[in-house]
Amino acid sequence: MNMKTERLHRQDMNRVVELLQAGKIVALPSDTVFGLAISINHIETIDRLKEVKHRQDDRPFPVLVSSKSQINQLALLSRRDVKLVRHWMPGAMTLIVNKAQGVDSRVTSGKGTIAIRMPDDPWLIDLIRKVGYPLLMPSANITGEKEARSSDEVLAYFDGLIEGVVEGESLLDVSSTVIDASSKKLVEVRKGPISLNEVKKSLLQGGNMKIALAADHGGYQYKEILKQKLDEWGYEVEDFGTHSEDSMDYSDVVYPAAKAVSEGRCDRGIIFCGTGIGASITANKVHGIRCALVNDVAVAEVTRLHNDSNVLAMGGRVISEETMLQISKTWLDTLFSEDERHQRRIDKIAAIEKLEE
Repeated sequence: MNMKTERLHRQDMNRVVELLQAGKIVALPSDTVFGLAISINHIETIDRLKEVKHRQDDRPFPVLVSSKSQINQLALLSRRDVKLVRHWMPGAMTLIVNKAQGVDSRVTSGKGTIAIRMPDDPWLIDLIRKVGYPLLMPSANITGEKEARSSDEVLAYFDGLIEGVVEGESLLDVSSTVIDASSKKLVEVRKGPISLNEVKKSLLQGGNMKIALAADHGGYQYKEILKQKLDEWGYEVEDFGTHSEDSMDYSDVVYPAAKAVSEGRCDRGIIFCGTGIGASITANKVHGIRCALVNDVAVAEVTRLHNDSNVLAMGGRVISEETMLQISKTWLDTLFSEDERHQRRIDKIAAIEKLEE
């Protein structure tokens, strides 16, 4: 196919919208690199998009959106995914998440996941809004070749093969970071301006985490003190009780707190009883929970670095208030090291757990 490729400019917004609404391919500058865009409601154009890019595999193209409401229409977001969207979008982050029901399988190449990005470019956001639909927009290059960073480089690849190109240069020299968040473990699919470590650190920031708290009568006072501190530190808290110093059984409150972490309704849990022993034993009966009983600040750091513990148990009668707060802060602030040997051991624990189901 050979056609005349229109040279357009940002001020030609209406013409760009007209082309996209008619199912045409237009090369657009973005806040990362140039992309080849088609409107998602003209999915029949995807075969031609693959043809001009010489794309042979079945990997789906990323979808550019203009709002978080569009993301909600396309994706099934976990609590963690919502945090990532809130923190990194708009921006140079493409997030692979589970797709919502009703999304055309051609958009995702038949896969159960969808790659989504919200560009940090007001012009591009406005364009998507005016088109009325998200855009499928892979990088503007022949597959395997260097991504185009200017309209001249785009034309060197696609002059006469696409309907339009908006002249100019992209804002960055690198493509977006691609993170696969479709399972429990975040995976860096493509390196970009945002590192995987930065992404993980963003999940630790107070306002992005929900903590399950639970204590029996022996840990009630410390739970109440920590609850106030967590609020000051910016964490969201769900308090599973107890709510007084009246004698009660720790399992009645620890189990539902641990279950909330296991099911992803809370990100981590902090639990108390008089010694922390009974609380930790109870929590570790719940599938997927790695509860650490900690009486020392250094151990609090190690159990996050080495064990990726997701529940912290402490004894309300065996450590001081100051130590309890230091342990809690250290444990919350420490990332899992992801060293191969530590991940291997955690995987073996999970395999044992599965055998015992």
